[in-house]
Amino acid sequence: MAQKFSLKLLVILALNPEGLTYKQISAKTGFHINTVSRYIGTFDSKGLIDIKQQKSSNIRGKKWVNIVKMRKDLLEVKSVTEFFQKIAKQTQLKDWLSDEIVN
Repeated sequence: MAQKFSLKLLVILALNPEGLTYKQISAKTGFHINTVSRYIGTFDSKGLIDIKQQKSSNIRGKKWVNIVKMRKDLLEVKSVTEFFQKIAKQTQLKDWLSDEIVN
């Protein structure tokens, strides 16, 4: 089964270097939380992101939430082209970006 990548999610994470929760990612992308989880799992397996747990500020309980951040070295680029070149190299995928743009 081919892994799917989301250009929209990559850009959202790149524009929010402080990190986002799954719920925030869902709100910003319009993706269902399960879809966000699936994409995050793929990004994590390819080494594109860092995930840290943080206590929630929820008053009803002290639950933990995952904060997803794009890896810092991927954000330290001079251009958008360099960013996507790093992503393509890290994932070792050739055509995923062009397939998403076409579809």
